[in-house]
Amino acid sequence: MINVPEHLVGELEKELRQGWERNKAQARIEAKQNAKFNKMRHRSVEGLGQKIATIPLTAYHFWGQKLGYGCWDSKAFMDEFLRDNPECRVNSGGVKEISVGWTPSK
Repeated sequence: MINVPEHLVGELEKELRQGWERNKAQARIEAKQNAKFNKMRHRSVEGLGQKIATIPLTAYHFWGQKLGYGCWDSKAFMDEFLRDNPECRVNSGGVKEISVGWTPSK
């Protein structure tokens, strides 16, 4: 364990709290920046499947360290994460585009 001099304990605590708040704010900013990109139409990639979300790096590592990185493979966790962070959800469709109402020229 690290021994911190008494006169620095308050400053260390303040720095840890401010750093934590800064990281949370940075994650929100990243998610909002990604929201514009996520609203665009994305197509599935054959062999890889459908993209469902763009996860900010800070959120990925925060939850990975807190719950274990396997949490990202859990459907229940992803459903909850996307419910709480809808800006991370991606507008994604299938591999083929379907046109309705088009008739071929004669």
